[in-house]
Amino acid sequence: MNTKVILNMPKRTKDAVMKKAKASGLTMSSVLNMAAEAYINDRLAIGAFERELVEGYADLKAGRVYSLDQVEHYLTKHNTKK
Repeated sequence: MNTKVILNMPKRTKDAVMKKAKASGLTMSSVLNMAAEAYINDRLAIGAFERELVEGYADLKAGRVYSLDQVEHYLTKHNTKK
């Protein structure tokens, strides 16, 4: 059984994937399915930098961010080295 998935991606990324897939005789759907299967089977690694970006964006959307003033205040208050 298949299910539909709606996702957001930059238009230029979508266009590039479609162009490369078509040149390889594939559809975008098949490329995304292969990528999902590779990820499930640990054959598609997400690097630490990319993971940090994804997690940071999630924190931003959830409101888990601090201003520079808040960070400086915290560091000043909790600095044990003097």
